[in-house]
Amino acid sequence: MNAGDFFGLVAVILGLLSFVWITAGVYKRKLDFKERQLELQVQAAAARVPAPHDRNHLLEERLRVLERIATDRTPDLASQIEALRGVPRAEPVLEERNN
Repeated sequence: MNAGDFFGLVAVILGLLSFVWITAGVYKRKLDFKERQLELQVQAAAARVPAPHDRNHLLEERLRVLERIATDRTPDLASQIEALRGVPRAEPVLEERNN
């Protein structure tokens, strides 16, 4: 192997290493781009969904109202519910039972 063959071999090896290095750099940039794209999609999805704490708070409020409705036996509960709806309600007619 003479000097010309040696320098030719070195040039081929350096060329292959350069090609691999450039290809790896392009692939890494592509992966970074996809990762950033996924991060943005996750942020957009998180912005559309209310936080679990907010949802839990709303569910707890609704549960308290339902518990109150289920346990409250006062005669004006129906009128209070209708007042919350904003719909006027006719006065209930109470029938007297003769025992």
